[in-house]
Amino acid sequence: MAKKKKDESGSTKRKSSGNGKVWAVASAAGGAAVGAIGGALAARGGIEPKTAAIAVTIVGAAGAALTTGNVRWAATGALGAGASQLALAWLQKKTEEAVAAKGAAAIGAGSNQPRQGLPGDVAQAFRDAREQMQDDYAN
Repeated sequence: MAKKKKDESGSTKRKSSGNGKVWAVASAAGGAAVGAIGGALAARGGIEPKTAAIAVTIVGAAGAALTTGNVRWAATGALGAGASQLALAWLQKKTEEAVAAKGAAAIGAGSNQPRQGLPGDVAQAFRDAREQMQDDYAN
């Protein structure tokens, strides 16, 4: 147990070991890891990733608001993990939309251009050209 010492006013305070910040950071990192792993396991178990991220965010927010000490730091870490999962889901959705829009624009813009041949078409084109050249130079 930590030693108690008197300050100038005569009240006794517990002597701090100085490791409070270390424990707070460790708790936040642990909470973030548990939140991320919990969200990933929930998503792997069949729950939609966005739903799992929302649940981790809500649980982390409730824990951060209603608890104290290292539990609060751990809940804050879980809150951050859930919010990060939500942000990544949003970015993935926006990326998919951009790729789909770009693909649709490329198809729409290229509709009046000639169709690009497939590898079989290219080989046939070379055979046709060779036959035509043989006929041209044979005469």
